[in-house]
Amino acid sequence: MKRNETKSGRKLDKLKKLRLKKLEEELDNAIRGYDHLLHYKDDCTVSVKDDRVNENIRTIIMKHNYQVQRVSSMLVRDFKTEERLQVENDGE
Repeated sequence: MKRNETKSGRKLDKLKKLRLKKLEEELDNAIRGYDHLLHYKDDCTVSVKDDRVNENIRTIIMKHNYQVQRVSSMLVRDFKTEERLQVENDGE
């Protein structure tokens, strides 16, 4: 039986998707107002398409990519209680 076929595996997938969605919204709010052109990859990381980008945007993108990579190795216990409760309430 594969991990994503179990109840805890499905819960972990939902938690990861919820966290990635939250990180995407935070990135959108952080770079709003800057002149930028970004490439959003399938693994939810972001890369800059233009070399003439502000150093502040590069820092924001680097932090975002680090947090996305951390999410891929997280376990259910690593998520906040509010996030776990939200997933449990949505599943019922």
